[in-house]
Amino acid sequence: MDQQVIGGQAEHGLLLQGQLERMWRARELTDVVLLAGGIPFHCHRVVLSAFSPYFRAMFTCGLRETRGGEVPLRETPAQSLELILGYMYCSQLPLSPENIQCVAAAAFLLHIDGAFRLCQSYMVEGMDTSNCVGLYHWARDLGATDLAGISLRYLCRHFTQVCQEEEVLELDAQSLGCLLGSDDLNVTQEECVLELVLRWIERRRGDEQSEAQAIELLQRVRLELINPNFLRRARRRNPTSCLSVAAASPRPTLRYGMETTDLLLCLGGNDETRLPAPGGGVADLSFCFAPHVRKTYHIPSPVKGKGVITAGGVTRDNSIVAAVEEDDNCTKRLAIYRYDQSYGRWEELCWAGYRDMYAMGVLGDALYLLGGQMKVRNHYVITNCVERWSMKRGGSWLSFAPLPLPVACHCVVSLKDRLYVLGGWTPQMFYVYYWM
Repeated sequence: MDQQVIGGQAEHGLLLQGQLERMWRARELTDVVLLAGGIPFHCHRVVLSAFSPYFRAMFTCGLRETRGGEVPLRETPAQSLELILGYMYCSQLPLSPENIQCVAAAAFLLHIDGAFRLCQSYMVEGMDTSNCVGLYHWARDLGATDLAGISLRYLCRHFTQVCQEEEVLELDAQSLGCLLGSDDLNVTQEECVLELVLRWIERRRGDEQSEAQAIELLQRVRLELINPNFLRRARRRNPTSCLSVAAASPRPTLRYGMETTDLLLCLGGNDETRLPAPGGGVADLSFCFAPHVRKTYHIPSPVKGKGVITAGGVTRDNSIVAAVEEDDNCTKRLAIYRYDQSYGRWEELCWAGYRDMYAMGVLGDALYLLGGQMKVRNHYVITNCVERWSMKRGGSWLSFAPLPLPVACHCVVSLKDRLYVLGGWTPQMFYVYYWM
C-alpha cells in the first residue's frame, strides 16, 4: 500500500490552539511568569517565543532576568499585556478607541508583529482629519515607520481639511514648522498655510517664547505665492504677528496641490501577456500616461477577477469613477466605483440596472447613464432612457429628461455645464443597414 499524506491542517491547528488555551488558563506546564504593573501572568516560553523574536532571544540567550522564572515588563501596562496574551493563546484581540494606543505600543515594543498589524489596521481604518496629526507624531516617536508614513501621506493629502481641526493647533513650534516645510502638502493656495500659522500665533498671544517662535514659523510660509491683497489684509488684521519682518523666499517651490498635470487615463482591457487575475479570468490593466514627460503611472483596477469596465469618467474635483459590468448570482448589473487617491484603492459608490452599449457622463457632482440597450419585458431594446445619480446625496438612480431618440454605441462629453452626445446608431439606422 502506497504511503499517503492525509490533510487536516485546519483541524490540527484548532486542536493545538484549544489545548494551549486550556493549559494557559489552568496554569498547566507554565514555565515563566511575566510581571506587568505588579500583576503576574503565567505563560509558556515556547508560546511567547513563537510569536515574538524579542522573547525568543531572551529565552535562548540565557539572560540573567530569565533565570529566576520571572520577567519584569516595566513599560507594559497589565491590561495591555493581558490582551496580547489573549491574542497569542486565543487568536482574539478586542480593540477599542480607549485601549488601542497602549496595546499597539506594547505589541510594537515586544515585537509581536501579528498583534501590531491588527492594531495598525484598526488605527488606519479610524483615521480622519481630526486625529491624523496626533497619530503621525505618536507613530513616529514610537518608531513605527510604516504607520507614520501612512499617517503622514493622509495628513498631506487632506491638509486643507486638517488645517480646520483643533489638533494641529496643539503642535509645538518645531513640529508644526517641520510639517509646513514639506513640499507634499496638498494645498491649492498658500493662503491656507498662512491662516493656520496666524491661528497658531493668536492662540499663544502673550507668550514671549511663542512670539519668538512665530517668526520662524512665518518663514516656513511661502509668502511670494500669496496674493498681495490677501497679504495686506492679513497684516492689517495682525499688526503684532511679526508678518512685517518675515522674509519671503525669492523663488519658492510650489507645493504638491499647486501643480497640475494633464494625464491620459486608460481603464480596463489587457495586453498580449493576458496575466491571470487572482479571482479568475484575465487581469485588467489600468494606467495613466503623462504626455509632457512621457511617463506611465499604473493604478489598480476596479475589476476583482471577473467583470468588465464598460465606462468611466473624471469629476470636477478630479475623482475617477468607473462602471463595471458584474454578474451577481446570474444577474447582471453595473457597479459604480470611485478611486480613493489617499489609499490607492477603489471603493464602491452604488450600482445600477444592467444596460450595454450605453454612455456615462459626469457633470458637476452627478453621474448620468444615457441610452444603450436595456431589457424590457424579456426583450432587449435600444432606449433613450437617461438616469442620474448624485455623488453628493447618494440614494437611488433617478429618471432624467430622455434623449431625443433611442441611441446605442455612442459617447458623451461634458463642456461648460452641458452634456453632448456624439455618434452611435439608432434602430432606424440598423434597419437601413440591414436591408442594404
